[in-house]
Amino acid sequence: MSKVIVIGGANVDIKGRVSGAFVGATSNPGEVTVSVGGVGRNIAENLARLGMQVSLLTVLGNDSNGRLVRETTEAAGVGLALTLTGPASTGTYLVILDRKGELQSAVNDMHNIEWLKPKHLEAVAGQLSSADMLVADCNIDAACLHWLCAFSARTGVRLIIEPVSVPKAKKLLKFKRTKPVFAITPNQQQLETLTREKDLDRAIAALHGLGFENIVVHRGAKGAVASSPAGRFDVAAPGTLNIADVTGAGDAAVAGLAAGILEGLPLARAATLGQAAAAIKLSSRDSVSAELSRDRLKHIAGF
Repeated sequence: MSKVIVIGGANVDIKGRVSGAFVGATSNPGEVTVSVGGVGRNIAENLARLGMQVSLLTVLGNDSNGRLVRETTEAAGVGLALTLTGPASTGTYLVILDRKGELQSAVNDMHNIEWLKPKHLEAVAGQLSSADMLVADCNIDAACLHWLCAFSARTGVRLIIEPVSVPKAKKLLKFKRTKPVFAITPNQQQLETLTREKDLDRAIAALHGLGFENIVVHRGAKGAVASSPAGRFDVAAPGTLNIADVTGAGDAAVAGLAAGILEGLPLARAATLGQAAAAIKLSSRDSVSAELSRDRLKHIAGF
């Protein structure tokens, strides 16, 4: 069983879904739900559902939301021995979805994860070095991302970085990679922000030049583009019968990609699993689909 350590955010998701057409600057009738989420946490749960041995290194608050995150995440099979308790409250993600489940607006309060510093990573370097793969999201600060890139270069443990958002992706521009990072998974907007290139091919080439060996660009309904030293490949998205909620689809795609790589698949085939995982998630209103499994993933991917 492959061992993965995910370093990143964990929070409570508060989702407001309008029942009719969304109207800005006013109150919209709809429903509000509360669930457990966070990019790193979602990736970790998805990986656990795919049969990986997963540990999550995150920061939670000493509060009721923190206890909810712990209980739900451990119940999903994710180890929390590396998780820390910080001084701030547990992170919160507040999102407004239209009636089709598409994102209208969101606010992400992740102050607690900013308490994580390189000294905390250094303290668990032994555990990190024993992993088959590390996955980090850009909720953690630039100093921690820098430390992880250097650690991966020094130890050879493969590292995948998920940029999370445009503002958080910019952290990767604050330092240079001495050796290419194994993989990065931006969407097209994040890719343009990192490279200042609107043309997809030129942007991908520029991102390779910034120190990323393998690139998977997530493009929503258009699927993905995978680029590695072996070449560039278009990856189709499986058809989704009903989009219930887009929240967490990118996290599922990263987990499917990581699972495929750990199975020894080439990048494009692994990215196909990522797209299948995203499709399974899109049909669920939960941030991580309870329907995700290794067998279902490969069936949707056509393997």
